[in-house]
Amino acid sequence: MAILSVNDVQRLDAACVELSNEEKVRHVGGISELGRLVAGGFKKGVTPLLSDDKVRMVYMQMQLDFNMRQELDDILGPIDYITSRRTNQLIISVPIGENLVLITAEPDADDKKIIKKAEEIFDEITISTI
Repeated sequence: MAILSVNDVQRLDAACVELSNEEKVRHVGGISELGRLVAGGFKKGVTPLLSDDKVRMVYMQMQLDFNMRQELDDILGPIDYITSRRTNQLIISVPIGENLVLITAEPDADDKKIIKKAEEIFDEITISTI
């Protein structure tokens, strides 16, 4: 299991805040390989659609989904991102090392624009493990 250093968490948190400034983005969070929020969170002034317990469940679910999809990396190649558009929310997962960045946005948000911006921001971050 990889543990993020304090510097990694600070860089990840700053990147989450930067991406959360994008229009229609509601949440940007760094999720550990155990499915726990380690950086970022909801944009100020945004009311979550789910209870705190359900939000934590989503974090674990997204990490589990990512881990299961990695089983096909040898054949299909590594995951660049995972997107799902629901009636009330756009959900994007972007891997960064063994962790995920979970992004939620308004359902009418431009997913390609958000993904491009996320890649620009998070590709600059190198995560070291201790």
